[in-house]
Amino acid sequence: MDHKTVLQVSDLRVNFYNNERSNRVLRGISFHLEKGKILCIVGESGCGKSVTANAVMGLLPDLARIEEGEICFWQEGNKIRIDQLNRKGKEMRRIRGEGIAMIFQDPMTALNPVFSVGYQISEALLYHKKAKNKKEARKQSIELLKSMGIPLPEKRVDEYPHQFSGGMCQRAMIAMAMSCQPKVLIADEPTTALDVTIQAQIFELMKVLKEQNDTAIMLITHDMGVVAELADEVAVMYMGNIVESGDARQVLTRSAHPYTEALLKSIPVLGRGKEQDLQPIRGTTPDPYNRPPGCQFAPRCDFAREKCRQEMPPEMTVSDEHFCRCFYPLTKPEVEADED
Repeated sequence: MDHKTVLQVSDLRVNFYNNERSNRVLRGISFHLEKGKILCIVGESGCGKSVTANAVMGLLPDLARIEEGEICFWQEGNKIRIDQLNRKGKEMRRIRGEGIAMIFQDPMTALNPVFSVGYQISEALLYHKKAKNKKEARKQSIELLKSMGIPLPEKRVDEYPHQFSGGMCQRAMIAMAMSCQPKVLIADEPTTALDVTIQAQIFELMKVLKEQNDTAIMLITHDMGVVAELADEVAVMYMGNIVESGDARQVLTRSAHPYTEALLKSIPVLGRGKEQDLQPIRGTTPDPYNRPPGCQFAPRCDFAREKCRQEMPPEMTVSDEHFCRCFYPLTKPEVEADED
């Protein structure tokens, strides 16, 4: 494995079980994160982005089960298989925070309501020995809150989550995730509740973390503008599959999969005015408990043929660092498809 790789997910398959029914949420997800790189995962709601993040963190719900695949994390040159660890065990707790940290989508439920915000940030600093004592941990917590643009941090550090607005809770969560300078930072739509000026500040902090600490970042987002600005690599997900992935510039400018192209055409572009032609993706995602055979995007695809409705396309190489799963890609591949 490349010495730059810090996280490797290989052929990950996750099922959710409910009332004797099984929903195959992830259907063979593979990607890797490198030091100092940002991977953006994009796709419609319900495609499996957050489940992927929770699987990496060992935070899948009780009804979920990893059926196949592996999740490997490299810490100080040692390979650790996260999917084999007890998610409530000491080894997993050591990895969370210092090794891999996560910014959750809903800060109001991620923060513990019975402890002050400062206590919750200090807890991580003390557990991972980033602060020698409670006094030093409190001082660092105040500095972290200040860096997030929270006013009066000396006062706010002793307040509870219910005394914070949604945006302030999200900034506190980001401060907590960044407190131990993790090797991998997973951000699940981290700026959803924030105004645009704070969004820009948070993304700038992520850039600094990436450049100064060589942190690998997995950013889950719906905002293609953010992808264009921050991403080194992009993975486009649809119905539990990565349908296109690779170098961000190539994926955004030479999209090979019809779904990626449809996503880009459905988003307004700043500066083109009210006359721009937006093309929404027709139809809806299929019922996850009653999936069609073949390519999951075929019922909504303008280019689908009979083969697409019968078989799942294999991954093919479009060009160096650019891959897609499509029998009839929009960009002509340089290499023929390899069967799985």
